[in-house]
Amino acid sequence: MIVEYALVRANGFCQLCDQPAPFNKKNGDPFLEVHHIKHLANEGSDTIDNVAALCPNCHRKIHILDRPIDIKNLSI
Repeated sequence: MIVEYALVRANGFCQLCDQPAPFNKKNGDPFLEVHHIKHLANEGSDTIDNVAALCPNCHRKIHILDRPIDIKNLSI
C-alpha cells in the first residue's frame, strides 16, 4: 500500500531529480524505486511521509553519497 501510494504520488517522475522515469515496465507503468527517506534500520517509519519514488540513478546516488541536501529535498 505504501509503495503504491508513493508511485502514484510521484506520477512517473523521480522525486529527487524531477525527471521522468527512465523506462516503463512491461505493464506500461513508469519504473521508479521506492526509497525510505529515514532508513528503517535507523528507526525510520514505514509510512507514506517517509518514502519517495526515485529513478534508479538517484536511488543509488542517495545510498552512496548520503548527502543531507538530498534528504532535505525529499522530505515532504
